[in-house]
Amino acid sequence: EIVQGRIAPNARIIWGAAVDPSLEHKLRVMLILTGVRSKQILGPGEHVRPHPGVDIVR
Repeated sequence: EIVQGRIAPNARIIWGAAVDPSLEHKLRVMLILTGVRSKQILGPGEHVRPHPGVDIVR
C-alpha cells in the first residue's frame, strides 16, 4: 500500500513473496523500478531522456 500510494495510478506492479526462516522476525523488501524520471532518484545533473530507449553495454 505504501509503494502503490506513491507511484502513478497506471503503473504496473508485479510482486511476489518468499519466506526465509533465517530472518526470524525480520522483513526484507526489494523494489525494482523502471522508467523513473525523478530528480531525487537520478541525482543532479543527470539528463532525463523524454523517450527512453535501449542502451547497449558491451
